[in-house]
Amino acid sequence: MGTVLVTWELGAGLGHLVRLLPIVQGLTQRGHCVYAAIRDLAAGQSVFRTGLVSVLQAPIQVRLSAGQIEKPFTFAHILHNFGFSDERDLAGRLEAWSELYRLIKPDLILFDHSPTALLAARGLPIRKALIGSGFFCPPDVYPMPNLRQWLKPDREQLRRDEDGVLAGMNRLLRLRHQLPLERITQLYAEVDENFLVTFAELDHYPNRKAARYWGAWTKIFGKPPEWPKGVGPRIYAYFKQFEGLEATLKLLTDLAGAVLIYSDGIHPAVQNRFASEKLRFENSPLDLDEVGRTCDLAILNGNHGTTISLLMKGRPILQLPISLEQTLLSLAIEKMGAALGADIKRPAHVERRLREMLNSTRFAAAARQFANRYAGFDADHQAQLVVQRLEQLISGAVK
Repeated sequence: MGTVLVTWELGAGLGHLVRLLPIVQGLTQRGHCVYAAIRDLAAGQSVFRTGLVSVLQAPIQVRLSAGQIEKPFTFAHILHNFGFSDERDLAGRLEAWSELYRLIKPDLILFDHSPTALLAARGLPIRKALIGSGFFCPPDVYPMPNLRQWLKPDREQLRRDEDGVLAGMNRLLRLRHQLPLERITQLYAEVDENFLVTFAELDHYPNRKAARYWGAWTKIFGKPPEWPKGVGPRIYAYFKQFEGLEATLKLLTDLAGAVLIYSDGIHPAVQNRFASEKLRFENSPLDLDEVGRTCDLAILNGNHGTTISLLMKGRPILQLPISLEQTLLSLAIEKMGAALGADIKRPAHVERRLREMLNSTRFAAAARQFANRYAGFDADHQAQLVVQRLEQLISGAVK
C-alpha cells in the first residue's frame, strides 16, 4: 500500500474538495494512506469525514505581492499575482512544501491548483499527477496563449512578462540544486498523469492537443429544493457576493416566476431585504440533481461544478462570471449555444440577456443536446478509473 498526498493551494469554494472526495474515498478503501494539504481547513473538515484523511494546512500566500497585474492575460500573469513575483516569499513556501514532503514521504502527489507545491516537487523521485478542470493545468506551449481572447494585448510584452516569471522560478530551482525549466508549462508536462476532470467542450484552453478528458463528478449532497410560490419559470441561482448583486436581485424580484437562490456568502441583511413569496434564499447545499430536474433556467457565476451538473440535466444557464476562469467557462458554453454571459457591472446588460433567454427555446435545446451527448456518462465509474490509474502510478507504472 502507498502514501498519497493531495494538495489544493489556489482557488476558493468546495468544488475542489468535492472533486477530490471520491478519489480520497477510493484510495483509502483500497488501504492507501492519504494526506490532504489544503488551503481551507474549514472546508476540508466539512467534506472529509473524520478518519478518512489527515488534513493539513497547505503553505499558501498570505499577503499580496507588490506589482499586482490587475488584468491578467496569461497563466504567467496569474502566477505572478499568486506570489511568483516575490522570490523571497516564494522561496519560503517552496521550503514549507519540501518540509511536508520530507515528513509525509509520499509515494504519489496529486496536485489540484497547486503551482508552488508542483515546483517544490521538481526533481523528487515521487510520482506526480495533476487534477483539475483545465484552467490551472495549462498545455505545454510557449508562449502561453492570451486568455482574454476578446482583447489584443502587446504580444511581445506578454512574452517578456512570461520570461520574467520563468527566470525567477529558475533562480530558485538553481538554489535548490534542480535543473532549470525551458518554459513554465514544462513543469506541467513533466507529471505522470494529467486528470482533466471536465469535458472537451468546456476546456479553458480550447486548442489543447492530445488531451484525455475524464468528465466530471460534481454531486453535492444537500436537501431537496423548496420552490417559492411564484407563477412562471422556475429560476435557480447560485450567487456569491459580487458587484451588481443587488441590482440582479431586484431584477429577479420584478420578473414573473419562482426564484430559488443558494447563497454563498450573501450578507443576511441583503437576503432579508429581497426575500419574498417568490424569491427564496437557501444557505445550506441543495440536491443539484433535483434542482436540475425541476428548474427551467439557472443563473450562475460561472461555477464549474454547478454548471456541469445543470448542463447534464439539460438546463440553460445565464452566466454572470466574476473571475477570468469563470468567464472562459461561460464563453465555452455560450459557444455551444446553451448559455449567455452578462456583465455583472452592467445591470441593463444582465436584464437584456435574461429576457432573451426567457423568451427563447434555443438555449434549452442546446443544453439538452449536451445532456444527450453524455447521457451514458457514469461519474462514479470515471472517478474509480482515476483511482485505478493512481494505483498504477503508486505501483510504479507510468504508462
